[in-house]
Amino acid sequence: MSGLLKSDPVNVGGRVKYLGEGQFDTEIRKAYKESYLYLLKTAVQKSTLDKNTNAVVGLPLMQYKEDKQYLINRILQSGILQDVDVLPEGIMTVDADYEGIVIDIGGGTTDICLLQFEGNRRKTLMPYSIPNGILSLESDFVNYINSKFGLDLLPADADRILRSGLYINGEQQYFNLDVYREFIENLISRIRIEYSLKTNKVILVGGGASRLYNSFKKRVPQAEIINNSFFANAVAFEDYGRSIWG
Repeated sequence: MSGLLKSDPVNVGGRVKYLGEGQFDTEIRKAYKESYLYLLKTAVQKSTLDKNTNAVVGLPLMQYKEDKQYLINRILQSGILQDVDVLPEGIMTVDADYEGIVIDIGGGTTDICLLQFEGNRRKTLMPYSIPNGILSLESDFVNYINSKFGLDLLPADADRILRSGLYINGEQQYFNLDVYREFIENLISRIRIEYSLKTNKVILVGGGASRLYNSFKKRVPQAEIINNSFFANAVAFEDYGRSIWG
C-alpha cells in the first residue's frame, strides 16, 4: 500500500479536494467532518483495487450511539464502500476478559470508560469524553513555541521538535512541556472523580497514547499501554471485519 501523499486529488460526489490543503477541520463530531469521506476514499484507494469493498470504521465512544447510523448512511450513500459497520473506538482493542479503565487518546477527543463484568456480561460503565486530543495538544504546544521564540511553525512540527529538540540558527533552545503536563494532570484528576483509580487496571490506547504514556505512568504506576497503540483500533476493526465478511 502506498502512502497518503500531500496534494493527491480526491473526488467524492463530483467535488474534488486535495490532501494536505485547506483549513483544519475543527468539527468535533467525527461522523460530520467534511473531510471524512475524502480521507476514507483515499484510504480505500491506497489499500485495494477491489471496487466492491467492505470496511469497519470507528467512532469515539460518546458519539457512537447517536452518530452510528448517520455515518453508515453517509458512507453507503457516497458509494465509497459496498458495506460498512461502525464500532466504538477504544474498547474493541482490549482483551475480552479485561476489566478496568480504558483511556483512548485520539486526535480530537479523549474517551474514558470503565469496563466491568456483571455476571457473565462485560459492561461499559460511566463513559465520558474530553474534547481534547493529541492534535489539539500539538497545536497548543507549537503556539507556545512560536510565541516564545517568534517563529511560525505548524502543528506538524511538534513531533520533530519533541523528538529531536528545537534548534534556531544551529543553537539548541530550551522549552517546557507544560501543555502536555497540564493535560495529563487534569485528565488524572478527572478520572479520580469518576472512578476508583487506585484499585482499577488502567490501559492507554489511541494515537496519542505513546506520546503521553511515560508521563502518565509516573503518576499512575499500574498504567499500561496497548501494543501498537497507534493502529490498535484499526487492527481490532480489521479482525472484526474479517469475522463477519470473511
